[in-house]
Order: sequence, then C-alpha cells, then structure tokens
Amino acid sequence: MFRAPERVGSVAFPHFLSCIHMFEMMMMPDLQDSTPKSAASTKERILASAIVLFESNGFEGASVRAICSLANANIAAINYYFGSKESLYGEVVKHVFLSTDGSDSMPQLAHNPTEPIAQLCAWVEWHVTRYLPRQNSTVATFIRRELANPSPLLQEIVDVTILQSLEALKEIVAAILPQSTSEDELNHHCLQINGPTMVAAILQPINTRMPGFESGNMPIKALVRQAQIWSLAGLKAGGAEISERWFALD
Repeated sequence: MFRAPERVGSVAFPHFLSCIHMFEMMMMPDLQDSTPKSAASTKERILASAIVLFESNGFEGASVRAICSLANANIAAINYYFGSKESLYGEVVKHVFLSTDGSDSMPQLAHNPTEPIAQLCAWVEWHVTRYLPRQNSTVATFIRRELANPSPLLQEIVDVTILQSLEALKEIVAAILPQSTSEDELNHHCLQINGPTMVAAILQPINTRMPGFESGNMPIKALVRQAQIWSLAGLKAGGAEISERWFALD
C-alpha cells in the first residue's frame, strides 16, 4: 500500500501522485483478451460482433455479455471503447448505413449543377443499389427493427441516413421542377421518389412469401431503370421540362 510522504512539497507531492497513478493503472482490468490475437483489434471485433447480434436480436435482445463473448473480449471493453451499449449501437448504425455505398458516394447537385436530371438519375441508381440488393439486407433489417421497436437512437438513425439523403434529393428535384412549385409539392415529389425503394426493402420478408410477386430475380439494373422512369414521369407530370431522351435511355 502506498503511503503519502510526511512532507507535501513541490517535490514530494508530484511524486506521490505519480505513484497513485501507477497503482491505478496496475489495478485496471485487462480489456484485451488473453487468447491469441487475431488481425482485428478488440474494438473492431466488438463492432463486428455487435453488428451480427444487433441485426439478429435487436437493441434490447443483444446483451453486452453476449457481444463481448462473441468478440472474445473483456466484458468491460464496451464501456472502455464506446462508453455504453447505446453508443455502441450508434456506431453500429453509422457503420452499417454509411458503409453500404454510403453518403460519401451519394450523388449531389453540386457534383454536376448544370445537369440536375442526370444527377437525379444518378441519385436514384445510388438509392436503389443501396437498399434493394440482397447483400445489403442488413440495412433494411435495422430499419425494420427500429420501426417495430424503436431504440433510443432512432432519431440519430433518421438523421444520419434517411434525412441526409432526402435533403440531397430535394436539392436536385428543386432544380428540375418549376420555380413556382410550392414547398409541400416539392416535399411530396421527394417522398414519392424515395418511398417505393424504401418500402420494397422493408417489405422483402413479406414479398418473398408471395409466390409470383417476388422481385428477387429481377436484375438490379432493371430495378434502377424502372425507378428512374417513374421518378422522371412524376416530375414531368408536376410541370418539369424533361426531354423524351431521358425516358429512352437503356
């Protein structure tokens, strides 16, 4: 046991504090497991394990103990690296949504401001390929779970994913529609462009159980083209000047 020196002066007191610090470091739990290390760090393993368990069991169903066990990490590691289970879930959500052809690659009007129709087609392609392919089903799974049983981070999920992409879409659509278009009409067009793909992704478990209506065998390129044509047709009906050549593209 450390004992404070009798003289607390400019030399002895700092030395005393350093001893206390060393003692505290010695008493901290080892957050790295004692088994042979894989290439991934403890933090990376926890994140990977959390993605698996949050996807399969939801926020409430995935326990801290189960996540750490799957990651082969000390049970205190989540608090050490992420602060809390809620913060870990937030990191998982950001990782899942932003790594699935995330916001860095999202087409925006600023990328090609003189060609808003081309940017709309690019945005629709990005949106459809982000949500509909089966290999990206994790994104839809998280959305379904949040709708059924909202977590404390639902608002953050909306802000980081759906709202961010909708704002980019709105800027593009506003550049295509007549300037006289009201804010309500503009918002409605954006929701009509964004909505069908989101609904199709969320309803995949139902659609696959309806023989004759499965869309899983339809090439993603065809799904993209359909969504582009519907989007362009809706804007044209709303007064936008869109050349027929945009509807004839292969």
